[in-house]
Amino acid sequence: MGFTIFPKISRSKSAPAIAPAIDPAVKAKADKGARLAEVHTLTDMHGHGLPPSAQSIVLDEPGSLGPSLENAALMFAHGNPAAAAAALSHALDTDERSKPLVWMCLFDLLARNNDRALFDDLALKFVVQFERSAPAWDELAGTRGAVAKPGAPTAGRPRSLLRGALTDPATPVLAALTEASKQKTPGTQRMDIEISDLDTVSDVCGLLLAGALASFRRKGVFISFRGLDGAIHRLSSVLKSGERRHKGQWYLVLELLQWAGSMEKFEDRAVEFAITFEISPPSWEPLSAQQRSVVVDAAKAEAQAVEANHEEAIRWSGELKGPADLCLKSIAVDKVTTNPVVVDMGAVQRVDFVCGGAIANGFNRLMAQAIDVRVIHASPIIQALLMLTGAPATLFVKSR
Repeated sequence: MGFTIFPKISRSKSAPAIAPAIDPAVKAKADKGARLAEVHTLTDMHGHGLPPSAQSIVLDEPGSLGPSLENAALMFAHGNPAAAAAALSHALDTDERSKPLVWMCLFDLLARNNDRALFDDLALKFVVQFERSAPAWDELAGTRGAVAKPGAPTAGRPRSLLRGALTDPATPVLAALTEASKQKTPGTQRMDIEISDLDTVSDVCGLLLAGALASFRRKGVFISFRGLDGAIHRLSSVLKSGERRHKGQWYLVLELLQWAGSMEKFEDRAVEFAITFEISPPSWEPLSAQQRSVVVDAAKAEAQAVEANHEEAIRWSGELKGPADLCLKSIAVDKVTTNPVVVDMGAVQRVDFVCGGAIANGFNRLMAQAIDVRVIHASPIIQALLMLTGAPATLFVKSR
């Protein structure tokens, strides 16, 4: 990809002219102890996954965005996402290519521009550069323009939902998974399957689902499960060694244990299966490191989402502009009623530079009063803009 080289915009000359002043005393207190910025990546559509240790993107110091990312954040704030993407594309030809946040912001901008071709090309390059996965297209595209109603949760990406008693093999979700598993090359290398409410399966359905999951596993498909551990516990609770019942459920539990990486439990259950049915159980076939990391990352994201959902989140949406945007009233020290204060920015499309500075000031004032602040669902380029205007990097929590 060839783009025009954009010179660095000097913060010392440009920022003070348009940004609201940040109280030095408040800023000093708020920045104390800020060290790490976590920006989590999700799996891409090409079959690349996260390694076991890939849970965060770490910046050496708060605010160490680099010149290209600073410029891109400013351009985005001023309503020029194309120039921002060009600046970040140029950064990939410099030493800044070692900063994962540069890539994440470029993914964000390409998704906003609905540029799937460049997004997929960048995903492949990201995997080569970092040996871990890029974000999925459907995780970023199609959500930036949605404006959630105040107080309403932001809609998540579509999932294959399996719940209750699964007894009909013609159930649409099961039929679709079974059919997809038969394809030599699956139509997608990234799937989300929710089994948090799956209670029981018939023999036929258990065999079909276990077979489909095993096929996906062997073909290198990445699956993010929701409710994996709970489903294993519920489905296992009725399986008794020596009782020849629920054979399909036995197969499904053994397969789910493989996805969970629970080798010891798998081996114990495999012995019980062999004793009960007097046949050889399925063999242990570990996930690739990349597949396993996707499962682990999904479990961590689910745990964080559950925690965040118990908070009384403040939800912002649309474009946030100027020093007096209505969003600022919700984080005024005398208005907040919870500690921590959780701000959901999942439906925010853009933040201009002036409002970004005012938001950073608001966050810093809260923290100076010993009020914790957590920002969830903010897209990478919005994170970068808020960090540029003075928000500590540690505020941004991954909860998806």
